Amino acid sequence: MNPYEKQYRQLLANGAVAWAGNGYLRAKKQQEKIFHWLSLHQYLPRSGAAVLEMGCGNGAMAAQSLAERGYSVWGVDLSETAIRWAESRFQKEGLSAQFLVSDVCHIHQCKDSMFELIFDGSCLHCLIDDARALFFKEVRRLLKPKGRLVISSMCGTPGYSQDATAYDPVRYHIMKDGQPWRTLKPLQALTDEIKEEHFKVLATRVNNNAWWDHATLVCSVS
Repeated sequence: MNPYEKQYRQLLANGAVAWAGNGYLRAKKQQEKIFHWLSLHQYLPRSGAAVLEMGCGNGAMAAQSLAERGYSVWGVDLSETAIRWAESRFQKEGLSAQFLVSDVCHIHQCKDSMFELIFDGSCLHCLIDDARALFFKEVRRLLKPKGRLVISSMCGTPGYSQDATAYDPVRYHIMKDGQPWRTLKPLQALTDEIKEEHFKVLATRVNNNAWWDHATLVCSVS
């Protein structure tokens, strides 16, 4: 069983609202500020456009916000429990979306050039080493010409001592149980990686936190 499936089963059993658990309301409030910023600067596509959230979880974050704004929403997650939960949540809310159980590095159910917007649902920082290049390759395949990628990622360096102790500043990994757990890159290193993967960074917004920062980057294929 992959660790995300295990975690979603526990969250569902414990009556959690979403992946963030007790931090959901804070995370949702911050994301709504991001969507307001994206809308204000006209980084979102026209209403009704096909959009995809990578790592959508139970649909409570970007997928729901996009559906409420009138987009044709798709969501993908590795956890079958998360996807079934998302379907149930949307049905109760009277919203529609197409949810898929799949690996964000290879979404075989999707055709080329399907989406005008792909939203990283805080998924990229969960990917380690070579998986990140596969993620960007898949995004390039799925985006329509002139489509945009919005990356939502941890960035900076650890602020808490326990995370700093477990941090590999060379490979940019936070370690857990002896294995890479998250990728945490300084903003410049993250921006450089995006450019190396043939994307142009159009805009950046950083939310500063005590634990580590969180960056939102609007990108297009270069």
